[in-house]
Amino acid sequence: MNNDNNALKMPSIFAKLLIITQAHLGGVKSTKQMKKYIYGERKDRIAVFDLQKTWKKFVLAARAICGLPHSDDITVISCKTFGKKPVMKFAEAVGTKSYTGRFIPGSFSNTTIKNSCEPRLIIVSDPVVDKQAVEEAALVNCPTIAFCNTDSDLKYVDIAIPLNNRSPKAIGASFFILSRLVNFIKHGVPMDQEIKEVELFFYRCPSELEALQEEQNEDNYIEMVAKSLKEYKDTDDFGQKAH
Repeated sequence: MNNDNNALKMPSIFAKLLIITQAHLGGVKSTKQMKKYIYGERKDRIAVFDLQKTWKKFVLAARAICGLPHSDDITVISCKTFGKKPVMKFAEAVGTKSYTGRFIPGSFSNTTIKNSCEPRLIIVSDPVVDKQAVEEAALVNCPTIAFCNTDSDLKYVDIAIPLNNRSPKAIGASFFILSRLVNFIKHGVPMDQEIKEVELFFYRCPSELEALQEEQNEDNYIEMVAKSLKEYKDTDDFGQKAH
């Protein structure tokens, strides 16, 4: 396990990623518990998180995850539609279990329920939306890591990572960063390589997928036309390849 504290400084590319995805922006309201993570406010009263404090919580969360010998004792949860893909990609990257969609009461305590489990640690994308899971985890003495906004209730939350949990891209970027941090601490895998893989953690709404498909089709068409023109230029008037 990599315990080099100097190596755990936030890579500049991660800071840029958090800003680009607006993970550093909170809301206009804030709870007393979350005020300490706020750097300041914009003119429109939107709170801005202190990214150094956010990073420290990422590191703390990653160490807690790495502290468990078996990754499949961890369950990552999101009841949000746009949280499904990043949760599943995180589970794939780190080896945890994933739970998406509506949380069924009793999933952590009633073994007769289909897909029930007994996690030793849970990670949720939003302690408000995933409240049922957070409360049930507390009942079975299971600690919780949560992505928390300025107005989040931290009851039963053991490690709060302050960030914008209402932005699909911010959630995707945050799960990506946490997965990279875990694999760096656990296996020494470089954190800031192949950053483009963050795209795999982003939720795409149907309209966005259609737009991307149209763009891809257009690119393919342009490529096909360019190829045809090149082949035409390489032939003479009789259809023979020019020498």
